[in-house]
Amino acid sequence: MRSRAAFVSFLVVAMACAALAAPSQRVYRIDHATVKIEDRRLVILADGAVRTGGWANPVLRLREVSVPEASTMEVEFLATPPLAKHAVAHATLPVKARLVTPLPHYGTIQVKVVSETNSVTVPIIRNRQAASATTRLRPVRFAQ
Repeated sequence: MRSRAAFVSFLVVAMACAALAAPSQRVYRIDHATVKIEDRRLVILADGAVRTGGWANPVLRLREVSVPEASTMEVEFLATPPLAKHAVAHATLPVKARLVTPLPHYGTIQVKVVSETNSVTVPIIRNRQAASATTRLRPVRFAQ
């Protein structure tokens, strides 16, 4: 009986903590993104920055594709912001995230990583070389 009461109280506390957790938001900016194919999987790496300290769990989330033949796969760069009552450093701080996903459809030729203030588009290169882009470079245009 004692273990059941402890389990119930644990569940109540866990649910309360989950309710208090802030939803993920887009990070402030993206500085660099890389796309490569490893073991028949698409690996997307992104480096960026958040406005203040205290951000947690940076992730890349694949956006829903509206048409299967879309030439661009969109990925959001998200993180969990600090709670309003916590003291945080007021400085732009770096964050990194990685996403491993199945290879995209045949028509997809590039990946667009989106943040709050900018986006970076990186071509998917089908050979072993990694493709990368920074916010300082212009997007590559492909002949259709």
